[in-house]
Amino acid sequence: MSQKEVFIVLAHALSCSACRSRLLEQPQSVLRGRALTDAEKETISRLTEKDFVTTELLAHGSGTSASDLRAFADHAVVRLRHF
Repeated sequence: MSQKEVFIVLAHALSCSACRSRLLEQPQSVLRGRALTDAEKETISRLTEKDFVTTELLAHGSGTSASDLRAFADHAVVRLRHF
């Protein structure tokens, strides 16, 4: 996974508990229409609440890097747009 959209979704879900709950409960509805590959959608759909405890756990569970997730934490879309 290396697309910007992946990091936006994951970084927002890491910081917003309401959107994280929605992503975990209804991943298909949250991911529908997003510029993600089928493999990226599948990977995100398999995440659990435990994956969102820390940035490092989320990076490991999603196959991304913790530094990339941290870099997106202050992105305007991550901070302002809910799922």
